Amino acid sequence: MRTAVYIRVSTEEQAAEGFSIAAQKERLTAYVRSQGWTLCHVYADEGFSAKDTKRPALQRLLGDIQTGSIDVVLVYRLDRLTRSVLDLYRLLQEFEDYGVRFKSCTEVYDTTTAIGRLFITLVAALAQWERENLGERVKLGMEQMARERKRPGGPPPFGYTLQHHQLIPHPEEARVVRYMFQQYLSGYSPGQIAERANRAGYPGKHGGKWSGSTVTRLLRNPVYYGALRWNAEAGGQPNKRDAWILAEDAHQAIVDRETFLKVQERLKLRQRTHPRILASPFLFSGLLYCGRCKAEMRGKNADIRKSGGRRYRHAYYLCKNRQSGLCEAPLLREDQLEEALVGELSSVQEEMLAIFRRMIQELLLSPVSRLPENRKQLLQKRQRWLMAYEAGVITLEELAAKQAAWERLKEEEASEAHAAFAPEDIDWQQWTDWRWIWQQATREERRHLALLLVDRVEAEACAVQEKGRQRTVKLRAISFR
Repeated sequence: MRTAVYIRVSTEEQAAEGFSIAAQKERLTAYVRSQGWTLCHVYADEGFSAKDTKRPALQRLLGDIQTGSIDVVLVYRLDRLTRSVLDLYRLLQEFEDYGVRFKSCTEVYDTTTAIGRLFITLVAALAQWERENLGERVKLGMEQMARERKRPGGPPPFGYTLQHHQLIPHPEEARVVRYMFQQYLSGYSPGQIAERANRAGYPGKHGGKWSGSTVTRLLRNPVYYGALRWNAEAGGQPNKRDAWILAEDAHQAIVDRETFLKVQERLKLRQRTHPRILASPFLFSGLLYCGRCKAEMRGKNADIRKSGGRRYRHAYYLCKNRQSGLCEAPLLREDQLEEALVGELSSVQEEMLAIFRRMIQELLLSPVSRLPENRKQLLQKRQRWLMAYEAGVITLEELAAKQAAWERLKEEEASEAHAAFAPEDIDWQQWTDWRWIWQQATREERRHLALLLVDRVEAEACAVQEKGRQRTVKLRAISFR
């Protein structure tokens, strides 16, 4: 019989227990000779788990089976082929479709009878249970290590080396990390930072080139202010933040926590002011979430016919999980949501008024904020002076002279600005009269107001009879910027 031998090993522990590639091959070839069979080919997967069938050698074996060149598949043990009951059924069905027998040299199976198929299924179920149980124990152990501020494993991130299971800053790489945080706070985008880093010859991880996405991931990673983050991803997909384990002060920081938080706030604002979001015709696009399932709500327009044949066009919001049947939250009318939001803003008018007073006073004390538009061009010049000094184009003395002239100009402009615009000139109450502001604002201005004032809104349409209306909007949660 034409025999295909399949071998798999996934860990060094299995190799130590006698399941190495060489050990399996020796036992299996001896078995083939003892049966008087013909060895056609040896298929070996080294370093692959049996949790699925995505293994190169196994896929080649299945392809050769379809050509009709194999009569029997021989393995050392069933768990070398698969540890999944579902995959076992599929593989045995494919073997049967092409008239191929399955044999284990250490176990007795007869897949031609019902009791034989039941037995092999039970063995596969036990193998799957063993794999899943081991995975759960490993996950629990890693969670406990993370809570104890011990790194569970994996390669060190850029900027660090791993010594005795502890992250230690790498002098050269840490300098690049600090440079990128400073550049981002100076106004450069992740793409621009990547381009500058590549031009300056700063290599990325394993010597690779920087890109905007890799810089963004670096800026978002709390490891750089000394925190240990675990379970941020699962299966290559990001986990929700409430599933993370974040242990503070786990190792030496490269940037301070205050700098890290400033960068996160700027990243968040940059995401919210993305041209695609700003261009949305819906007032609360990117801000509104379902009050039931917390999923994002998306805007849509609909025409409604009233009595007398008149048609009205309304904007609505629909939970994205509704189409798939995961949520049954009703549609939200945008005008009702506006009314509820303005009411909420009016209820915190005094708190906002106090915040605005403090902000305006801080702005009046800041000379830079009061510079006229033509003077603000000097800010860009100042940045170019710093870049010229970094590149060695100007000396430190020249830079100091330019800085001194800059400071004198700021003081002059500050005195002029303060004389022209004083706190007593401000009508403070009108600044937080949200009903009046909302009525006066255009739709585009309302959109910008929502983005500036609101961070997240969770809302739901409630079936409440009020003033002849069948539904009203209930704000389940709202967080202001």
